[in-house]
Amino acid sequence: MITSSSSSRNQRAFIYRAGVRLAGTVVACDAAAGSDLVFLSHAAVLGARGRRALPRVGGSRRQILATEATLSLLGPFGDRLRAQALVAPFGRPFALGDLRLEIFPSGFMPGAASLLCERDGRRIVYAGPVGEGYELRAADALCLDARFATRQIVFPARAAAEESLRRLARDGAMGAAPLLLIEPLALAPVIARVLGSAGVPLRAHRAILDAVAAFREVDGQSTYPTVQRFAGRLTENEALLWPAEARPPSQGGQVQARRMVFVSPRVGSAARLRLSGADALTFPFGADFDQLARYVEATGAGEVALSGAPDDELAELLRGRGLDAYRIGPPRQIDLFQAA
Repeated sequence: MITSSSSSRNQRAFIYRAGVRLAGTVVACDAAAGSDLVFLSHAAVLGARGRRALPRVGGSRRQILATEATLSLLGPFGDRLRAQALVAPFGRPFALGDLRLEIFPSGFMPGAASLLCERDGRRIVYAGPVGEGYELRAADALCLDARFATRQIVFPARAAAEESLRRLARDGAMGAAPLLLIEPLALAPVIARVLGSAGVPLRAHRAILDAVAAFREVDGQSTYPTVQRFAGRLTENEALLWPAEARPPSQGGQVQARRMVFVSPRVGSAARLRLSGADALTFPFGADFDQLARYVEATGAGEVALSGAPDDELAELLRGRGLDAYRIGPPRQIDLFQAA
């Protein structure tokens, strides 16, 4: 294991202060306070508290760097940010003082992006959360969203997870219409798209209706299905989508044998819900331990900051490969993305 001295730590590319910051620059990433330029990697990153704080902090000099899709998914809040937003397309580098910046697809959700910052010949990448369809950039220093960086979480192949969802829907044809408790909320439009493409009629909580509508507007009208609002009744061939954090609906109505299934990338939360009578389905959303390790190797980075990592497992693995790997975040590793 490599142990860095105090002086080497001071030279690291990333520091944490109300978000990840690129040391020695005016750039902060997914931060709710301070700095002159705040890069938002995706629309769900800050949660309600961060959205309230962001426009008030920093004065007139502050700018928000984001994609057009991210601002659109933020709804009215995104509209308020447009006056101070620097909207950048993927793959078109631009200069900011002595910095050369480029945003490129992270694959996490519509509009989600990673940021490359080049300065004095050094390539620094804030990747944020990465998902299917991400692009890579070579990096000297890399910061990753590592919320799922534990060996206890192993994502199934996407095709297998989608087939499991379709099997749940087929159960509805046999009188056990599924109630899918989904976490995080940003996963709900993905679940709706998979089931809608299989011809499953869907009803949902209002928050999920709004999320699906926003994704449909940004990502193409034909990509996401029409979802009906749940008004207390569910027929046997329908599936009900519900935020896991919301109180589940009562078991009354037309369907008496409703199957409750927790759908999430978080197996720990799923285990707790099993105790209360819910089944669990792990659905990939982001990158798990092995996927993150492969991503780091592909970038060639020698310094790796892990944001939101639940423990030191991945950092220790990377240090064993000779990298300067470390966890970064607030005290107790409070998950910046927990409201995503």
